[in-house]
Amino acid sequence: MKPILSVLAIVLCLGVATSGFAIDSKMQMNGASFSNACTRADESWVGFCNGYIQAVIDSVSEDDRVCLPTGTTRTDVVNITEKEITASSQLRAMNAHDAVRSVLSRFYPYQ
Repeated sequence: MKPILSVLAIVLCLGVATSGFAIDSKMQMNGASFSNACTRADESWVGFCNGYIQAVIDSVSEDDRVCLPTGTTRTDVVNITEKEITASSQLRAMNAHDAVRSVLSRFYPYQ
């Protein structure tokens, strides 16, 4: 009986561990909200924008083929990213993380 219970427990745990997770879309920021936050003339929002950009940069992997040249500052990246997202209805409609990654890939491609 114990082996059957052990197998059942493992199967149940695997089922829980491999099931997808759901995130309420209201908890995710889109490009338009990101642009709005990054264009506010408030120091706390500037800090938020810098931190958000840094988090995206930290999540970039080798597969993303992004290369930030030596000397590139976070301010450079924030300015380019904010300007591009603000100007593009497609980027404003995307998830903000994906929109930032898209801009990074376009402006800082790995050669």
